[in-house]
Amino acid sequence: MIKQHAQKGATLIIILMILLMITVVGTYAVKQGLISLNISTNSQAQQLLIQNSDAALFALEDPNQIKRQLYTDGMFGYFYSADHASDELAFCYKGSASFYSLANASAIGADGSTGKIGTAGYCTTTAFSTARSAVLSQVYIRKNQTTTSATAVPFASVSQGTSLGGGSDQFSSLNISVTVISVLPSIVNASSTDIQNCFKQSSSNVASCFKGLGVPYNIQRADYTVGTSITSVA
Repeated sequence: MIKQHAQKGATLIIILMILLMITVVGTYAVKQGLISLNISTNSQAQQLLIQNSDAALFALEDPNQIKRQLYTDGMFGYFYSADHASDELAFCYKGSASFYSLANASAIGADGSTGKIGTAGYCTTTAFSTARSAVLSQVYIRKNQTTTSATAVPFASVSQGTSLGGGSDQFSSLNISVTVISVLPSIVNASSTDIQNCFKQSSSNVASCFKGLGVPYNIQRADYTVGTSITSVA
């Protein structure tokens, strides 16, 4: 009788050990699955952000846009004025909507001021760049300062395809730096106010602002030389 009770006790212990092992293995499998899901989600988020940043740069490079944007109210022509030379122009990229207008742009001054030409250009939390209502993208444009003769690249300030010899036209060129930041605010608990305040930061500070909020972001920069011809007066 005692032997039978001992056998039942040993069986119970073995069953409990097996159940414990199954629990440990199951917990580990669930944990690994969550890690894999998190990695996959982060990868998909970054891919979506990169696509939106690329789309903004492609729109800016559209040949049909460039000539129009060299006018005084265009995003490049804005920098022909000496009063604007040290500004950083900012506007929210909204995809299929009108790419740029001065009425929907803002300027960040060298002193950090954000209201020089109004605040309509900064992205709000509902100004999505795609119909998926997920990503916000803001474009920054500034005029690169003239480099010293020791570091200057020959003809860097001349637009591609420009002939410098023997013509009656003069050519006015601008060396422009463009920064695009795309963010995915919907997967964090950052407030609308905090997100909108980050968009009022300069291009050199905006990434660290969103990083501090834990908002996923992608930032891309590109330099361009743009210009137009001006007929010489004899």
